[in-house]
Amino acid sequence: MGKIYTILIYLMIIPILVCIKNIKKFHNDISSSITRCLVFAIFTILGNGLFTLNINETISYLAMALYLFAYDLMLIYILQYSQQYTNVFSEVRPFRSGCFILAFADGISLFLNAFYHQVFTLKLTTYGNLLIYHIDKRYAAYYLHYIFAYFIVLMFIASLIVKIAEIPHFYRKKYYPIISVMSVIIILNLIYTISGFPIDLSLPFFLLAAFLICYFTFYHTPNELIDKTLSIVVTEINNSVICFDIDSKCVYANDSARRLFNLDSDDGSTENISKYAQKLIEENIIDNKDYFTWSEKRMLGDEEHHFDVEFRKLHDSHKNYIGFFISLIDVTEKYIAYNKERYLATHDRLTGIYNSSYFSEKVSELLKRDPDTPRLILCSNIKDFKLVNDLFGLEKGNEVIKMLAELLKTTCSNGTLYGRTGGDKFAICIPKDRFKEEDLLNAIHTLSKSFNNTLYHLHIYVGVYEITDCNEDVSIMCDKANIAIKTLHETYDKCIAYYNDSIFNDTLLEKRLVGEFDTALAEKQFCMYLQPQMTPEGRMLGAEALVRWQHPNRGLIFPGDFINVFERTGLIYRLDKYVWELAVQKLSEWQKQGKNELYISVNISAKDFYYMDVYKTITTLVEKYGIIPKTLKLEITETAIMTGISGELEILEQFRNYGFQVEIDDFGSGYSSLNTLKDMDVDVLKIDMGFLRTTKPDRIKRSMSILNNIIDLSKTLGLSVITEGVETKEQVTALTKMGCRIYQGYYFSRPIPIEDFENTYLK
Repeated sequence: MGKIYTILIYLMIIPILVCIKNIKKFHNDISSSITRCLVFAIFTILGNGLFTLNINETISYLAMALYLFAYDLMLIYILQYSQQYTNVFSEVRPFRSGCFILAFADGISLFLNAFYHQVFTLKLTTYGNLLIYHIDKRYAAYYLHYIFAYFIVLMFIASLIVKIAEIPHFYRKKYYPIISVMSVIIILNLIYTISGFPIDLSLPFFLLAAFLICYFTFYHTPNELIDKTLSIVVTEINNSVICFDIDSKCVYANDSARRLFNLDSDDGSTENISKYAQKLIEENIIDNKDYFTWSEKRMLGDEEHHFDVEFRKLHDSHKNYIGFFISLIDVTEKYIAYNKERYLATHDRLTGIYNSSYFSEKVSELLKRDPDTPRLILCSNIKDFKLVNDLFGLEKGNEVIKMLAELLKTTCSNGTLYGRTGGDKFAICIPKDRFKEEDLLNAIHTLSKSFNNTLYHLHIYVGVYEITDCNEDVSIMCDKANIAIKTLHETYDKCIAYYNDSIFNDTLLEKRLVGEFDTALAEKQFCMYLQPQMTPEGRMLGAEALVRWQHPNRGLIFPGDFINVFERTGLIYRLDKYVWELAVQKLSEWQKQGKNELYISVNISAKDFYYMDVYKTITTLVEKYGIIPKTLKLEITETAIMTGISGELEILEQFRNYGFQVEIDDFGSGYSSLNTLKDMDVDVLKIDMGFLRTTKPDRIKRSMSILNNIIDLSKTLGLSVITEGVETKEQVTALTKMGCRIYQGYYFSRPIPIEDFENTYLK
């Protein structure tokens, strides 16, 4: 019989191992504690089985020690499990550590008992036909062991009782089975201990405890909890949930649905909802659909709300149709947020009108829808708008932008699209027959008057482009209108410009020149031509350096075709620096040949002062090539001096102090006056013969008289005079009588390549 008992309890180990395998997949602290608890339960079973089966005294002592020690550790881990599972006494870590220390001390004592018998003694006894050892004498250490073990048991049961007292009743059901089976195990073990009965009847309940702990800890969720939770969720949820039977009769509507359909919470009538469902099915023909969604609008009080609606059929476990439910989700806030986001994505935030991308999109749609109506694209630009922000602040600048937007809103009729394309720029797409230039001028004048300030006059330019290709990108149409604006430049008497192909071609040419500039500079396509400066007798004194572009494909390009472009685009300073170095290199070469009296005049653009330190750049070149400073004459127009940056007059003085001669180019063509002349610290005045050009013969004499007085005044001030643009012998004769001694012009020579200049004048 003992063997049968032992085999039976050993077979219990197999399902316990199955429990351990299933628990380990959860990988958390609770599963770890349960696993260790079940492992020591196995050792408890092994110890008891070995004790029951064996009649060797020493082995029996050791088996009982294993049984009692494993029991201690099993109880400690089941206590740890209860603390983790219930969160009761979970903070008492020092207590748990103390329990382990006592358990191991008890275990050592139990195993030493096999040799010293200080805990208990065994006696071989016959039960029926079964010869078996049982505990005979018990000492203090034995009772201390059981006091310690049952104390842990009481802590375990106390943690479960505290947890049960704290939680709702439908949660308690998963704690009752565990506390019940553990109580049975302890009672049977207590009977086994007190009675001296050789077989521990509590061991079979270890298997039941293992299954209950695994099931209720990891797999069981009370149905009542599920039902109650779902009931609360459905009732309290913001979504309106309505359930219907197979006849489309409402069987349930949560509080949100009742509010939506204006149903009294105390009134069980759901007729309105049933009618809604029947109408819904008729309109959407959803008899053959298990699932269907749509959007709709409904009034809640005085407010319009937007809903996403979901229809879904319900089936039982046998897939029989038992009804359906409808869920209405209030997406009003999301709808408002979406519309706001869409509005912000398509409209300018400052003015509220279309932004650039949406304006282009709407114009494209309009042109595709109605390609036969002739239309114009108008683009506007406020001249020097940055000054408004600089002088009056950003707020005032925004005010001007909003004024212009309001003007568009009030003056543009149906069929006209408008938007802000960026900064101070606006665009309009208008039918050609509705465009009246006079109306546009009046509107611009009205806006200009509304911003009346002595520091700044609001001047608006408008470019007009007639749409010829409806498939053309709208941004390109706007670019063409803006290109037309550029033709107005600094004019104040005109504010409207019309685009044409010649403007486009000029723009393309300008972009081509700018795009090829870097390559031309790197490949030395720019070359220096020299135009000699002569005495009346024909003796060459020096020359002015002029640039030509020897293009590999288009041949020789004259400066009139590219200088203005480079000045507008800010490239002129790089070209000037390049020409200055060519001139200095040539002067260095001549001076090494002993030609120290020859000079070359170079031009300084007003833009040069913005992009570089002109004084440092030129003096560095002079020092690099070691030339005589006075042989490099510096030409700058009086207009450049008077309209340039502050300090240019001081820079001229620095040049003269260094040893350069400074020439005022085109004197008489700009801001000439005695006042400006006295402020210019220069050496030479260059007078252009264009000064004498007039369509009225009677005024030629007056011009000659003025020219004569300028030459006399220059002598009085100690200034030399060079007359450029001389084309006839008569001009040379007349100017010589006035006292002019240096000339430059086609009468003597055109600008020529350096090699031709040297062959003609230096050999």
